[in-house]
Amino acid sequence: MLGVIVTIACLVAALWGVNLQQIQESFRQANYWTLPVMLGLLFLFFWLKAYRWRMLLEPVRKLKISEVAPAMMIGFMGNNILPAHLGEFLRVYVLGRQFQIPKTTVLSTVVLERLFDIVAILCYLWFGIYFAPGLSKDYQTASLFLAGVMPVIILVLAAYLIWTEAVISLFQKLFSLIPFLPEKLTHLVLEMMRAGAEGMASMKSGRLAFGIIWTSFAQWFINGLSILVALWSFQIEITPLAAFVVLGVTAFGVTVPATPGFFGVVQFCFKISLQPFGVPEAKAFAASIYYHLSQYIPVTLVGLYYSNRAGLKLSDAEREAEKELEDLEGQDGEH
Repeated sequence: MLGVIVTIACLVAALWGVNLQQIQESFRQANYWTLPVMLGLLFLFFWLKAYRWRMLLEPVRKLKISEVAPAMMIGFMGNNILPAHLGEFLRVYVLGRQFQIPKTTVLSTVVLERLFDIVAILCYLWFGIYFAPGLSKDYQTASLFLAGVMPVIILVLAAYLIWTEAVISLFQKLFSLIPFLPEKLTHLVLEMMRAGAEGMASMKSGRLAFGIIWTSFAQWFINGLSILVALWSFQIEITPLAAFVVLGVTAFGVTVPATPGFFGVVQFCFKISLQPFGVPEAKAFAASIYYHLSQYIPVTLVGLYYSNRAGLKLSDAEREAEKELEDLEGQDGEH
């Protein structure tokens, strides 16, 4: 219910005060020949993700990119159609079943992915806000605050890795203070946190650590380029630095509880992040739809293809993901 409320509220906010005829006109005037470029960047983005996941898994089992990609795409497909980011557990289920890797081990690598994503996205967001032309000094001041927050986040991550249970207990208490936070989402986050500390084996290798770091920054740079191309397709002339701002706001925006696919949330994030650059709201909304669908449709279709090839019916996907979460909770209780 909370996800539906958030989605509707974001969609209303994204469309508030926007002329619908101007949105239609933006779609009519857009350059859709950029779609092959968008799809090429999307392929490169997920290739880098698969390459990084292979490196994270290497201390446990050496796999090829072609072996990890199907489970990864099924997971992202699950995030597009299942509630509460259950696609992460669907991904754990598929890879663990296929290669007989312990579930907590697979989950730990997924958590580490998210940690490196957070650091990379924050860096791009800070860089964009501080150096993007046309922003007021207030935004530069905010970027300095963000620069100050980043070391704190790194220290929190270090504390989490050293004193895992204490930090998890603290987050559990904080979550309990949020009355409308879905219980399923709370369990997901806590179980991912418990598993994450177990996945640091790959970071003991200098080669793997370097590879994981550079691919984390490279993939989000590619995603920022996708946003830039989508905006240019609608004659929105902004710099790559502004696209990094949209990237950061959107990447963190989709972490809020919302309906699968994050429709409404993405559109609202585009609106608020492009306003300081003087972008017309109708064009920002239209470009957000173009970008969103160019990501959502291919990822969902590819994930469904791999899901069908793996013999996982769509009707069984949510049940399997929830079962993975329950199994992991049971394993944690036994410990």
